[in-house]
Amino acid sequence: MHVDLSSLAEGIPKHLPPLAILDETVDHAPTRRSILDSAEEKLAIRNALRYFPSEWHPTLAPEFLEELRTFGRIYMHRFRPLDVPMRAHPIDLYPARSSHAAAIMHMIQNNLDPAVAQFPHELITYGGNGA
Repeated sequence: MHVDLSSLAEGIPKHLPPLAILDETVDHAPTRRSILDSAEEKLAIRNALRYFPSEWHPTLAPEFLEELRTFGRIYMHRFRPLDVPMRAHPIDLYPARSSHAAAIMHMIQNNLDPAVAQFPHELITYGGNGA
């Protein structure tokens, strides 16, 4: 079966994706204890927002702060790709300019396959030090 992986090369989406609802059928990372003070939380939010268009900041800032305070990390769940099954696909299907880049994409998707990863929705592939 041919899967269209072209969306993997698009980068930051042109439109803000809908807010994600946590999938309870998948194991999620345990909540980490909060270790940041108010100034450090603000810095974490600013650092997370720098990747996104400024017009999205009023929506994303409170969302990222909620993730930080709820989970102890900013996971940006809204941006988890949903249009492509997260598993290793044949390497020649990846939209890459080099075989090395395709191999990296292949490896990342393999490691985030729900059958392989410990907490795939939080991008945690292995237990212990991999978290």
